[in-house]
Amino acid sequence: MPVPPRSSSRRCPALAIAAPDMQVPDILALAILPLSAVLLLLYAGAARAQTTSGDVSALEARIQAQQAKLQQEELQLEQQSLELSRQQQLLDSEMATLRGAGTTGTPQPQSASVSAPAPQPAAPTQPVGAEQQQAQQENQDQQTKIILQSSTVLSGTGGVLTPKGQLLIDPSLEYDYWTQNQLLLNGFTIIPGITFGNIFISRVDQRFITAALTARYGITDRLEINLKLPFVGGFGSTTAQSAGPNATSLTASASNVDIGDLQFGASYQFNSGDNGWPVFVGNLEFKTATGQNPYEVPIYNVQDSTSIAGYGVVPKRLPTGTGFYALEPSVTVFYATAPGVLFGNLQYIQNFGSSFNIPTTGGGPARHTKLEPGPAVAGTFGIGFALNDKASMTFSYQEEHVFGSSSDGHAIPGSSYDFGTFNFGLGYALTPLTSINVGVGIGVGPYAPAAKILIEVPTRFNIM
Repeated sequence: MPVPPRSSSRRCPALAIAAPDMQVPDILALAILPLSAVLLLLYAGAARAQTTSGDVSALEARIQAQQAKLQQEELQLEQQSLELSRQQQLLDSEMATLRGAGTTGTPQPQSASVSAPAPQPAAPTQPVGAEQQQAQQENQDQQTKIILQSSTVLSGTGGVLTPKGQLLIDPSLEYDYWTQNQLLLNGFTIIPGITFGNIFISRVDQRFITAALTARYGITDRLEINLKLPFVGGFGSTTAQSAGPNATSLTASASNVDIGDLQFGASYQFNSGDNGWPVFVGNLEFKTATGQNPYEVPIYNVQDSTSIAGYGVVPKRLPTGTGFYALEPSVTVFYATAPGVLFGNLQYIQNFGSSFNIPTTGGGPARHTKLEPGPAVAGTFGIGFALNDKASMTFSYQEEHVFGSSSDGHAIPGSSYDFGTFNFGLGYALTPLTSINVGVGIGVGPYAPAAKILIEVPTRFNIM
């Protein structure tokens, strides 16, 4: 069977059908339309990919910025940690110096009671830290000095030294109140509770006001000399009567104003207090007998209009001195331990005998007698606190034992005795060179003053 020939209408039936009505541009437009759609889809995908890539880049940049910030904060934290560690080391070193235990590479503490030259630190690796440590050490030395100077007990016994080339002028005013009740028996007792004879009761009140001027000069940073000139005013009364309902009391008054016993001496600091040791200061005082002694003052006797002489020795004038020369060596020790300062003093008093013309109550001639007072030992201990950089307070207790005395070579029975004093002190630095100290003492025992108040205003002058 013959095969029919292939015509163009069979190869492209659509074109063959449309050919009679469509032009070539229309055909091209129909062909380009799908291509444009494809290109548009491709462009949109590319733009979306570019936007996503930009977001990722921005996110990575923010992450990098946060990482850099975290690294910077970590570096700052590390620096702060190092600074805190350094401050802790300084604090530890400061605590060590407060206890008198210096460490290698840090300045050793100087005596707080002596204005020694500023401590020289070893070669520091951080100059700023060394300056801070030196400032802290100087501040601690100043506080310790203020604490010790506020103790009126130490100012009297020694231990608060004056720096080299400085002169300290210390005017002071002290008030002492003494009171004593006495029961005198002139008779005998046959059994307890039954007494034959006369019984006398007396009460003695005495008040002394001592205005003194003390001068201290620092020859070196560890050696000081001092001089004290007192001026004493005393007034008091003695009231006595016999026991019984019909007894009449008699009162006699006494007063006096005169110079007291001049004192002078020196103090020396033995060590600097390094390696955990406390500071030791040696003192040596010499007391003269320039004041009026209590054994030669006029007394009431039987020739006076009053008969108070029958109640014992009643003075018409109060003494202003002890009447004996005395040498008083002592050792003062103090130990700086935060937040205060511990201190103590051990004193020995050697009195030298002397002869006196002692008046008698019978009105006859005075009796020449040589009196030799016994030596005495005294101990003081206490603690002081710095309230701030100007104010401080101290608490201390002083106990003294006086050994027996003798008259014309014969021991006087019952002449040894003990007494104590509780002391409280306040100090305030008015200026860098002037301060005011107030001390209050309460006596323990019949031979101690019932109360005393001491006010000091020490002022320093730079002579050299």
